[in-house]
Amino acid sequence: MATFAELTVAQHRVFEQIAIGNDGGHNLRTLAALVRHGMIVAEEVEGHWGKFPGTYTRYFVPVPWHIRWCEWCAEQPDTDKPETA
Repeated sequence: MATFAELTVAQHRVFEQIAIGNDGGHNLRTLAALVRHGMIVAEEVEGHWGKFPGTYTRYFVPVPWHIRWCEWCAEQPDTDKPETA
């Protein structure tokens, strides 16, 4: 099983985008790697993209992986710099 620390920078960025609902326009090889790891799932859906009806692939983060991501984020050091007056 993959861990967040093992992801490439690109995989991590794409996972985070999908976790917040932005699943469009990502590199297909990066998506395939995340699907192979089981960190995201691909689902075929019927819909419209503008005026174009069809079947589209949407990507989702399964709830257990979303929870692990939240836990992992909470363990990371705070990178925000304190504001100075």
